[in-house]
Amino acid sequence: MSDIFFRIQEKNVKRSILFSALITTIFYVIKSIVSIIIGTLILPGFFLFADLEFAVGSVFGIIYFFKIREPHQDLLKYGVIVGIFGGILSCIFISVYQTIVVMVTVNGPITVFFLYLGFTFLSGAVIGLLTGALISVIYVYKDMKGDKVEKEHFDDEFFKDLIDK
Repeated sequence: MSDIFFRIQEKNVKRSILFSALITTIFYVIKSIVSIIIGTLILPGFFLFADLEFAVGSVFGIIYFFKIREPHQDLLKYGVIVGIFGGILSCIFISVYQTIVVMVTVNGPITVFFLYLGFTFLSGAVIGLLTGALISVIYVYKDMKGDKVEKEHFDDEFFKDLIDK
């Protein structure tokens, strides 16, 4: 567990998580403002709460991470980390926004924050995990396809011993 938090401390991972959370939150706020302007509720989600917003934010955050990642960083592991923690941070931002809206409009209790946090946490963590894993697998496949089979793999001592026997 401490290994995961150590990996989050890397500068490019922090930037990617924050970028993912900001894109998700901005997309959510824009959707809710447009919903207020046109006077009808735009679907809060197709399957889970704010699922489209989480997917868009995760995709942008993970692709941003892959553009700025360092060579020693594993594609799959870091992609999933950025997806999950970007989703969790997005949950907090969206819950704060919804709490402010509810408190201003209907003078609701502060417990609304925890209610929204519960709904969004389920969506954010699951969608972040799935998006991070899916995009990471695509990038790993592209990376493996780009490498092809190199000659140095067959020059390895292990393979030479097998060929001689």
